[in-house]
Amino acid sequence: MPRALVLGNGQLLVSLDQFGFVRDFYYPYVGLENHTMGERHRIGVWVNNRFSWLDDGSWQISLGYKPETMVGYLVCKNEALQMSLVMEDIVYNEQTVFIRQVDIYNHAEECVDIRLFFHQIFYISEAKKRNTAFFDPTHTAMVHYKGRRVFIVNGRTADGTTMDDYSVGAYHYEGKEGTFKDAEDGQLSRNAVEHGSVDSVVRFSVKCQGKEKTTVYYWICAGKSLDEAYTANEMVMSKTPAGMLHSTEQYWNAWLNKQELHTEKNLTAIQKKLFDTSLFILRAHVDNRGSIIASADSEMIEYGKDDYAYMWPRDAAFIVSTLDKAGYHEATKQFFLFCKDVLHPDGYLHHRFRSDQSLGSTWHSTVSQQEWLKDKILQLPIQEDESASVLFALWKHYEATKDLEFIESLYKPFIEKIARFLMNYRHKETGLPLPSYDLWEEKNGVSTYTCAAVYGGLMAAAQFAELLGKRNHMREYKNSAKSIKQAAIDHLFHPKLNSFIRHVTIENNQVVPHEVVDASSLFGLWYFGMLDQDDELLMKTQTEVTARLTNPDPVGGVIRYEADEYFKSTDRSNPWIITTLWQVQRLLYRHPVKLEDLELVKKTLDWVVQHMYPSGVLPEQLNPHTGASLSATPLVWSHAVYVETVLLYLDALHELGLCEKCGPLMVPHEL
Repeated sequence: MPRALVLGNGQLLVSLDQFGFVRDFYYPYVGLENHTMGERHRIGVWVNNRFSWLDDGSWQISLGYKPETMVGYLVCKNEALQMSLVMEDIVYNEQTVFIRQVDIYNHAEECVDIRLFFHQIFYISEAKKRNTAFFDPTHTAMVHYKGRRVFIVNGRTADGTTMDDYSVGAYHYEGKEGTFKDAEDGQLSRNAVEHGSVDSVVRFSVKCQGKEKTTVYYWICAGKSLDEAYTANEMVMSKTPAGMLHSTEQYWNAWLNKQELHTEKNLTAIQKKLFDTSLFILRAHVDNRGSIIASADSEMIEYGKDDYAYMWPRDAAFIVSTLDKAGYHEATKQFFLFCKDVLHPDGYLHHRFRSDQSLGSTWHSTVSQQEWLKDKILQLPIQEDESASVLFALWKHYEATKDLEFIESLYKPFIEKIARFLMNYRHKETGLPLPSYDLWEEKNGVSTYTCAAVYGGLMAAAQFAELLGKRNHMREYKNSAKSIKQAAIDHLFHPKLNSFIRHVTIENNQVVPHEVVDASSLFGLWYFGMLDQDDELLMKTQTEVTARLTNPDPVGGVIRYEADEYFKSTDRSNPWIITTLWQVQRLLYRHPVKLEDLELVKKTLDWVVQHMYPSGVLPEQLNPHTGASLSATPLVWSHAVYVETVLLYLDALHELGLCEKCGPLMVPHEL
């Protein structure tokens, strides 16, 4: 089930599903640890001796973000119960507290007694064992804890009353479904403590007059000790949950609008809403200590083994570049410091990392020595483009910030180390980079994309060297980049396919081509500047990518490469949001931008909007026939590419004199 909303503050990240249930609860790092592991925090209602969970099919639910804020907004209607719930959810921007305001609307004429139930299941530190939950009568609160992780559940009604019923019990243990079942008769058993695999339920009771509303506030405070969590609970009581909701809403509104991007006059309302949502999705996945995870969606199990709650340096580099372009430099600087800290002494970045700087799980390594040393050529279990992409993103960061002191501090321990690795990690006979895993993490060889990324990384290093007066370094980096460019042209352009191909392998010092057209090959060539936009070989590759990788179904979109099997469930490969947007980004990177290309850009932005999840989040992939969301949802990289495309589009309008003062873009023949 996709995650419909993601809320965060750089230390606590909470994901909600389509019913508004908490499904992921990451603390104390964004992406680490997930204390719910995808289990549901259910919400139930008892009224007129009838009970209903919000996911039982009797509720009509719509949800999204409140305009221009990172505040979740859910409207839940139940005609049979003659009531509606309107919920506003936040992660408080200053502390690790999740707050939910529930406005209860009584559509009946008579006054009714309503009981609202909140269910919690915490697999603290991602394990079922050794958890404890207990009811604390001194604070009228429910407490879940294990070791240095404490979660206090509390709330108040509009009248100031506290929870009036509770229960704790075993969850999915010895055949027991969970204590949440105890709520379905409107009463709870008041079992006060349990340990092991446990869940809890709390109840708030209110009276609501006919045709009126009342409110219940609910919150979870996260801390590393009982004292820390209780202090946060006291803060909520003193500041009031309503006050914290208001200040958080104001904060995110100010954060969004600190830049004058003029989106409201040059985008449709729904395009702008997705742009705003995308910026919030990006920020929610950024940890304040530098990590940027690919997705908080723990439901998406990659290869049946793992999820996307890791930092891939490459994915994060694209996200950082987008945030820098949008003006959010304060959210990006820590990423480069994170990368400096985890850089291998030999000058490369590993496959992926956890948010605490430890190595993430990987399928690139093997116990077989043959993987590390094949044909007497050292092969590392890495994706070389990840190291290069970070250098390229760092140059973009400098262009946006002009923070020369920051760059100078990174040159010796970071920039120079990566650049020398990129120069030296090459096949002597061909001049190509040595084999590593490709962008899509599937093939070990030498890919067009990796060649382009290494070229871009070395050229960025050359620019840094020139900036700091290190002319000898500059010449070394540039010469190596030019050599790699020529080697890629010699070995990766395939005359038969009339295109650069996905990759080659080197066997017995012979280059063996793998005849597959890949969208990332084209993207890498122009994005990293290895070939000019009007280069004949690039234009030929563009023709083949369009012809071979465009989804012929009305859903449209662009697939990654020929015969892509990842998450494939039909007769066709799945189109991706990212690869589809790459096609129009290329047009927007050309200078001057052509007026006739802007209509295609606008149509592509509309296409993305048409295929977003109802709450406004973007998936990784789409079903090629139905357009349904597939794989991780939201995927942060999808949102980053959408934001960057919009920013490039706005730049193009300004360049052509069609700025916000001229109003929305018209079709070319009307201009």
